[in-house]
Amino acid sequence: MPDEHPPQSTPPSEPKRPSEIPASVTFMEMMRQAAAKSAPVRPATSADQLFARAGEPVRRTPVAAQAQAPAQTATAVTDVDTEQRREAALEEQRIQRIKRRQAKRRRQTVSVLGGIVRSFLVVVVAAGLMATMFTWWTPSEFINERVRAELVVAQATSLATSAPTAIPTPNWLRRVGIVSGHRGPQVPPDPGAVCPDGLTEAEINFAVAQKVVLKLRERGYSVDLLDEFDPRLDNYQAAALVSIHANTCKDFGERVSGYLIARAAARTGVGADDILVECVARYYAMATTLERRAGVTIDMTDYHTFREIHPLTPAAILELGFLLADRDILTGKQEEMAQGITNGILCFMEPNTQLSTPTVAPAG
Repeated sequence: MPDEHPPQSTPPSEPKRPSEIPASVTFMEMMRQAAAKSAPVRPATSADQLFARAGEPVRRTPVAAQAQAPAQTATAVTDVDTEQRREAALEEQRIQRIKRRQAKRRRQTVSVLGGIVRSFLVVVVAAGLMATMFTWWTPSEFINERVRAELVVAQATSLATSAPTAIPTPNWLRRVGIVSGHRGPQVPPDPGAVCPDGLTEAEINFAVAQKVVLKLRERGYSVDLLDEFDPRLDNYQAAALVSIHANTCKDFGERVSGYLIARAAARTGVGADDILVECVARYYAMATTLERRAGVTIDMTDYHTFREIHPLTPAAILELGFLLADRDILTGKQEEMAQGITNGILCFMEPNTQLSTPTVAPAG
């Protein structure tokens, strides 16, 4: 059933009359219109023409805004210059700090070197003063007579061998090896030949070898006292090598006396080994009056040391005598025996040197 009263429509809002607009809004609008009329408009540019062709409105920039742009640019330039000057000042400060640190390090280095030099000078001066005081106020009897003699020999040797040569001399040309037969730490111990009363070949060999070493050193040679199976014998290189042994203490029912000497049978031809053998044989016979026997054994000519040493090392093996028949000489004339061996080596090393050998007086 239709409504008896149709709906009433809302009448449209009427525009506000001028009396209803706030006075502040009216004032602001008047000021804007006045400013727009008074501001000069810049001429149209090519960019404005492009905008106009494209159907876009041309935006006019007031002259006042253009006038503010150079001022803003100048302010930005001034700020950049200020920042650059500040960075330059910081860099200069950093460089100055680096220079100060480098100068400090140099001063420290000079100070350390100066301390080392001063310490060295103090040590040298103190050593010189102590040596001078010891020399002035030490009586000559303070040093043992044997030590004084050895010092004199060493000084004379040093003076004799200190002259420079045109061609450097290898060390092994002044080196001599002396092997003390059957001596060494081998297990079980090998005393060599042994007499009924306990006299051993090893002790005779060692006593004579020690004396030979001392006499050669007094002549300025570098001498090695070697064991029977010394590891130093492996490829050993020297001007000469002599191995000292003694013969058996066995009773053959008759007097068997004399010495034996041999070189390596493997070295054929006449060479330095033969010269060494003949020199030692001659001077040992003169010193001991013992007869040289001819019956050398394969144990001598194929002696193990001959195979171990350097091929250029002249070598010989010497049997001093028989422990039974030659006992008096082997135990009581060891000084003469050692001098005979030493002179034999010197005959080989210094063929032009005149040598005098003390001899054993024959039994009367």
